[in-house]
Amino acid sequence: MSEESELSTRTIDNGGVRLHCVTAGRSTDPMVLLLHGFPARWSTWRRVMKALANAGLFAVAPDLRGYGESDKPPHVSDYSSALLVDDVAAIVRAFGKEKVCVAGHDFGGGLTWGFAMKRPDLVSRLATLNSVHPIGFEREMRKWSQLKKSWYVFFFLLPWLPEWLLSRRDFQFTKRSLADDGLSADDIEDLLAGVRSPGSVHAAVNWYRASFVDGIKRRLPTAKVEVPALVVWGDNERHLNAALADPPAEWVSSVRVVHIPGASHWVHHDAPDEVGALLIDHFAAKRG
Repeated sequence: MSEESELSTRTIDNGGVRLHCVTAGRSTDPMVLLLHGFPARWSTWRRVMKALANAGLFAVAPDLRGYGESDKPPHVSDYSSALLVDDVAAIVRAFGKEKVCVAGHDFGGGLTWGFAMKRPDLVSRLATLNSVHPIGFEREMRKWSQLKKSWYVFFFLLPWLPEWLLSRRDFQFTKRSLADDGLSADDIEDLLAGVRSPGSVHAAVNWYRASFVDGIKRRLPTAKVEVPALVVWGDNERHLNAALADPPAEWVSSVRVVHIPGASHWVHHDAPDEVGALLIDHFAAKRG
């Protein structure tokens, strides 16, 4: 049986926003929710999903709102942290689970932390891959070294220009940035499928705009995470300071940080077997 034939799809409606989800494994098994970042879609988890399913876990990878085959509401306010967290909760409810494990990469990792802060009742364990704890990131952004790496966060606040730059000449700028991380041409094309559909680039940039607005208005989640956490960090990360691998100790009760030398920001693409094994070990522990 091919890898593709082992996958199933389901569309979930959350208040009129349809969320496209891809699943692997038996729905009766413990659920692991996998949240992608920019500019990806569900398929960034393709290799990891198969490993999780083979280990007796039910892997669910949505196209988050604005990406892939999910709906793309047009306004900045449509991508507030509160609405994104509510989308994740809606997916959990739709699959009939009381608690789930959650893993996120890049912006999906930030959403993973936010979900665990705002809906601890739904989370049993969490993991993030080359992502940031929101409070840790706010602190690190006070340093010039991280400000330089995060120039795009401020550029994305401009109207229309970021969308034009990211998509012009068949996403030439975006392709070059992904290639600089060492991704193959095939992986790059697969990732870009997340932002090729009409409205997706605008929606993806609105994630950043909404996050900035939430930060200014102090609407980002701030609560201590009490569930066991795993951080997987590719040490060839170009976009984030190495200090961000360690979340603030006073905001996380229990965390294990695993560094993968030679892996980039796209650690689950560079070392899918190692990442899959780490997630399985971390998430299966809850069943002991």
